[in-house]
Amino acid sequence: THRMESTFARLAEPIGYVPKEDILYAVKAIVVTQREHGRRDDRKYSRMKYLISSWGIEKFRDVVEQYYGKKFEPSRDLPEWEFKSYLGWHEQGDGAWFCGLHVDSGRVGGMMKKTLREVIEKYKIDVRITPNQNIVLCDIKTEWKRPITTVLSQAGLLQPEFVDPLNQTAMACPAFPLCPLAITEAERGIPSILKRVRAMFEKVGLEYDESVVIRVTGCPNGCARPYMAELGLVGDGPNSYQVWLGGTPNQTQIARSFMDKVKVHDLEKVFEPLFYHWKVERQTKESFGEFSTRMGFEKLKELIDTYKGGPQ
Repeated sequence: THRMESTFARLAEPIGYVPKEDILYAVKAIVVTQREHGRRDDRKYSRMKYLISSWGIEKFRDVVEQYYGKKFEPSRDLPEWEFKSYLGWHEQGDGAWFCGLHVDSGRVGGMMKKTLREVIEKYKIDVRITPNQNIVLCDIKTEWKRPITTVLSQAGLLQPEFVDPLNQTAMACPAFPLCPLAITEAERGIPSILKRVRAMFEKVGLEYDESVVIRVTGCPNGCARPYMAELGLVGDGPNSYQVWLGGTPNQTQIARSFMDKVKVHDLEKVFEPLFYHWKVERQTKESFGEFSTRMGFEKLKELIDTYKGGPQ
């Protein structure tokens, strides 16, 4: 909830390791713990993160283990987290292929929907829905790749090299007109916002293949995960957003609230100076989110106030 410090975004914490044959039992134990002990009296605090923050991770683990029936093994070291979109064609490892398809805001309709259904039914392939609102078609034989690619492209489901990099990582919640909690636009507004960001990139001299993780939600509930984005827009009034900065491309760092009540028609006034200074002052391979964190919000606001316009 905006400007209510008792509600907050929160990163996950490890509670232990389980062998793969026990994973569903462990998940069930976690869900039961939330069902039995999570807040039901106030919707603002109903998420599991508030239960964990209230109890602490040690108590939460102890209670989960009671439902699980045994102790978790100690957490194991993991490689550095890497965000993978799984878009395009990839070998499955069993001789078959899978194909990841980008879908703007997860919205499938019209010819796109009709074509997807025809392909799935004709080739009898399995389907996965990703947390980034995309679709993965699985168990595809090599000889099916070309005809499937052709028919999907004709319906607007393009291979990743033909999708703007900004769109590939962007997300928005449905917001208006479907969600009663929405304060402003998200899904219906993000296509225009992404086009404007692309125009700003071109104006300040950023390359086409450079990107920023952008997320837009119509209210502070954050269903499109704006609080982990490099640039998050969270609805805080009609045609108005709270701007969040500081997430990372692999989405392992929480962003922070940067500016309130930014009107949608004023986005260029805020973003263009930031993109320009990111281009000219960033360190080697420094992402926009990392740049925002390193510079600090006071400095970023100063850059916005003193901006005279970048290269045309």
